Amino acid sequence: VSEATIAFMLSLARDMPRSVRAQAQSKWERWPSALLVGKTVGIFGVGLIAEYLAPICKTFGMTVVGISGSPRETKHFDRMTHRSDLAKVVGDLDFLVVLTPLSAETRNIVGEKIFSAMKPTAYLINVARGGVVDESALIAALEAGKIAGAGLDVFSQEPLALAGHPLSPLFGMDNVLLTPHLTFFTREAMQRLQDETLQRCDELLAGQPVLVKSRDPRLASQQHGVRFD
Repeated sequence: VSEATIAFMLSLARDMPRSVRAQAQSKWERWPSALLVGKTVGIFGVGLIAEYLAPICKTFGMTVVGISGSPRETKHFDRMTHRSDLAKVVGDLDFLVVLTPLSAETRNIVGEKIFSAMKPTAYLINVARGGVVDESALIAALEAGKIAGAGLDVFSQEPLALAGHPLSPLFGMDNVLLTPHLTFFTREAMQRLQDETLQRCDELLAGQPVLVKSRDPRLASQQHGVRFD
């Protein structure tokens, strides 16, 4: 997911969606694009994926701001802020990357207020859950030029459709990159999932506690028959 996020950032900064569409229409058009170096990225949701993503961003010469719903210490971020200050911090960002889980507190949290506070040259990237973003507000912000573009891998209603879907207007936008909920879906990840599933089965068959590697706090309530990594 962290690597795919970088791909979104590079593609949007270099205006790849518009360039690819122009080439498909046999149009030889070029325009200035942007570098990642010197830009500021805000990572909303500071979990395991963010811990991988942040140092990659810094390798590109970016400033990295972590946005979290709970206090935490991390060496990979230039600074941290609470999600209650999201509207205050987004005005400094060139990219807002959404990695936070969907919950009652985060549903539609990235909405009109946030888009109005963002720079018109800034991009939204959502690789978490579609419901974290107020998608109707996102379409309005894109149409009004409040933000420069968006890279989206997740949506409230999946799959998308060219017509008859609330997000159908996104297909006609040159500054939007859409993928079908696949940032996690690599050969390596699927092999690891298979291997770790079989390891858990071996533990159950041997009567051993099942190893839980996830840091998801919702799993912490399990008290019996498990051990945490």
